[in-house]
Amino acid sequence: MRRGRSKARDGGRAETPALAYDAFISYSHAWDRDIAKAFQSALQGFDRPWYRPRSLRLFRDETNLAASPHLWREIEWGLSRSRWLVVMASPSAATSPWVRREIRWWLDHRSADTLLIGWTDGTLCWDPEQASFDWSRTDALPREEMERVHEQEPRWVDLRWLRTLEQTGSDPRLIECVAEFVAPLTGKSKDELIGDHVRQRRRTRRWVQGTVAVLVTLLLLAVAGGITAYNQRNNARAQTLVAQSRQLVAEASSIRDSQPDLARQLMVQAYRLAPTAEAVGALVDSYAMPRVVHGRGPVRAAAYSSRGLLAVADDGGRLLDPARGTRPTAVDLVESPVTAVAFSPDGRLLALGGADGRVWLLDVTDGSRPRTLAVSSATDGHAGIVALVLTSGGRLIAMTERGGAVLDVRDPKRPRTLTPLPDYVIAASPKGDLVATDVGGGRLRLWTLSGNARLRLVATLTAPPAGTFDYSHRAAFSLNGQMLAVGGDGSRVTWWDVTDPAHPVARPELYAQSRLGIQAVAFSADATTLATGDSEGTVALWDVSDPLRPRAGARLSGHTTRVSMLSFSPDGHTVASVGGDSSDTGAVRLWAVSGSERTSAFTTLPTAGIFPPAFSADSRLLAAGGEPTTVWQVGDTRAPRLMATLESYNAGGQASVFDTGGRTLFSGLPVRAWNLTDPANPRNLTPRTPRTGHAQSLSVNPALPLLVAVAGPGEAVQLWDISRRTNPSLLATLGTLGDAARARQVVAFSPDGELLAAPTRGGGVRLWRVARQARPRSVGDLPAARGKTTAMAFSPHRRILFVGTETGEIISWDVSRPGRPVRKGTSARHTAAIDGFAFHPGGDLAATAGQDSRIRLWDVSAPERPVEVASLSGGLYLPATVDFSPDGRLLAVGGHRGLRLWSVDRAGILQRLCAESPRITPDQWTQYLPDQPYDPPCA
Repeated sequence: MRRGRSKARDGGRAETPALAYDAFISYSHAWDRDIAKAFQSALQGFDRPWYRPRSLRLFRDETNLAASPHLWREIEWGLSRSRWLVVMASPSAATSPWVRREIRWWLDHRSADTLLIGWTDGTLCWDPEQASFDWSRTDALPREEMERVHEQEPRWVDLRWLRTLEQTGSDPRLIECVAEFVAPLTGKSKDELIGDHVRQRRRTRRWVQGTVAVLVTLLLLAVAGGITAYNQRNNARAQTLVAQSRQLVAEASSIRDSQPDLARQLMVQAYRLAPTAEAVGALVDSYAMPRVVHGRGPVRAAAYSSRGLLAVADDGGRLLDPARGTRPTAVDLVESPVTAVAFSPDGRLLALGGADGRVWLLDVTDGSRPRTLAVSSATDGHAGIVALVLTSGGRLIAMTERGGAVLDVRDPKRPRTLTPLPDYVIAASPKGDLVATDVGGGRLRLWTLSGNARLRLVATLTAPPAGTFDYSHRAAFSLNGQMLAVGGDGSRVTWWDVTDPAHPVARPELYAQSRLGIQAVAFSADATTLATGDSEGTVALWDVSDPLRPRAGARLSGHTTRVSMLSFSPDGHTVASVGGDSSDTGAVRLWAVSGSERTSAFTTLPTAGIFPPAFSADSRLLAAGGEPTTVWQVGDTRAPRLMATLESYNAGGQASVFDTGGRTLFSGLPVRAWNLTDPANPRNLTPRTPRTGHAQSLSVNPALPLLVAVAGPGEAVQLWDISRRTNPSLLATLGTLGDAARARQVVAFSPDGELLAAPTRGGGVRLWRVARQARPRSVGDLPAARGKTTAMAFSPHRRILFVGTETGEIISWDVSRPGRPVRKGTSARHTAAIDGFAFHPGGDLAATAGQDSRIRLWDVSAPERPVEVASLSGGLYLPATVDFSPDGRLLAVGGHRGLRLWSVDRAGILQRLCAESPRITPDQWTQYLPDQPYDPPCA
């Protein structure tokens, strides 16, 4: 056996080099590169603490050698600094010149006892008799270098299994094999090494798990912090948007009359930023905003036809249909400046007056295609036309600044002058039989105009002096010719009943709070409302339905200067006002009114009675009034249309309600049923049921075929089985209610149909468990509030009951457990008894009607804090009842003055606001939203 000898190394290396490596790995690059690499990694990681990069320092040429022209010198240097040599034995290694050379160097310079063998391939066979490898069979080691090196059989480690399997560091076989090599390298026993290795791995695993746990905790804390910061940022942004939305609503409210087009754009943008309660309320009440109709140049006059068309006197005259929802398309009429307009009573003939005294007569039967019939001169050409009246008898009264003329226009293609008018004519009756003139000094003369066009003075009246301004529209007759109103200097409006022209009867004077005088007056078509316009740009409405007790109504302030002319629409729901100064003459303002009050309702139905309105399940039909009950079609985009009228019980009327299917209408007591499959032809399903009384309140169970009815004060609450439409039967009575039953929305079913809420004689509320074909059972009571219960309604999606009281208080109760009701919240915005209460089908909006003449909308998404959304404009409703359509588009409010409909469809309202106003300009955007890029809401 050859023994290694220590030799000096070439290249200036030290004579006795320091042993820097624990082992040198010799292997065949062609065959054992992957195994050598994996084996090196396993050796260096064996029994290694987590904080050390490796436990053993090993030399392997691919790891430790850099590119060098002196390759063997570098290998020799590595051999000289290693304590052990590990040979990866395989046939490829046995024939490798580099492996053989490394073995020769090692046996020449080191002991064979420091050579370890890892068997990776081929055959290794020891011949004990010859104390050497059996070289006839061994091909994994080089014979020339390894023959007679060992005196007894050496121990080698079988690594051949590594070539065929993917192994991990925790494989027991790998640990065993690695320990075989590490033991002589470290001088420790194999068992000790394996135990240390296992303990070290467990310690490392625990450390890694702990570290991962800490890192995960830190990560979760970081994520939670990030989410919190993100939420805080989003909340801050949301709060900013809410604040901006509320600010825009406030800005829009401040300019809604003076700049309504801009106010509409701001409202849409406010809702776009955040749908706050203020924004929602502003949308619902937006119908009360005036619409602006622009003219070609200065607008001097405007008039409505009986067919709803609007004529505007500007630089050429325009005709348009001011239907809501769109900006009306105007038709230009003539090419000369127009100073006065008038329609015939049937709305088919339009007269235009010019500044040169000419009169144009046009056929407007087709409003989109007016035809000029004739052009005539009504004066001598030295005076312009200031007012026109077309009478039902085929006369045209043309008034100028000093006089005028009466024309015969029975043949509109051939008008002819009948007679001149006296100087300073200020008004003519629509029938053409009365004319009023101003003779100065606060005196008026009243003339009759006979059939042969003869004028006769019949009376002299005392009126406010006119001053020096244009007073051509300061006087007006009612449509029936029975009333004459005159304004002038100061704040007084004088008016008379001229039914007998020779003996006018003065009515109480009206004081319009004007400092500079009244310059325009106009009566509604039914003569129950009078509008006045003053020199400061304010339109005042008066309720003159009782001539002896006129009542001041709404004041409409939008014009920047004097109001020069007023005109009512034929239905009395719109007032057109014309400004009279150069800074305010480019447009006409159209105001939505209901009687003498401003309104945000889009229509009023002429119904009689104050019973609660009732919608069919598909929202296409509406039963209203009750004295008698009228059925209206309201489901499409057209104006509501009367379909049928049902008989009532005597003069007292009756409440009515649709079943859940929407095609059967129940009314009265005993209960009668009507089939409304064909709304125009209701069919009585209970013709043999005698009508002995009326029900002032009805409600249908949403889940069971049950109906609850209240006849009136002191009467019992009745529960009816309506499973058989042709024969409803009384199921039970629940006791009398006392004065609490004066209201008409005083009983309510829960949305699941299991509970019925009804007031008690003491003013509280009793909860009843109801079931089909079973008597109701009392299950709980709500204590009386400061005032007795007058109205109530259940939330449509949960057992939250809202109660209205006679003191105007609203109280919400959680009745999920009827025996233990929980009071949730309260509000006292109403100052008088609440007559009506209804929930929007969405559940977050409610409406109340109070004796304080207010219709209020509420955000009830949080029952603990009901928030008032809006107080709707619309007039007096004493008492009033409310209901929402099942599709959530409409709010119906019934009262003594008819039934009014509001739109609560937010998407529809937004579309209408955009259609009725031009897009906000960049300058306006910068003024109101300076911190946001220009992004118009109606683009």
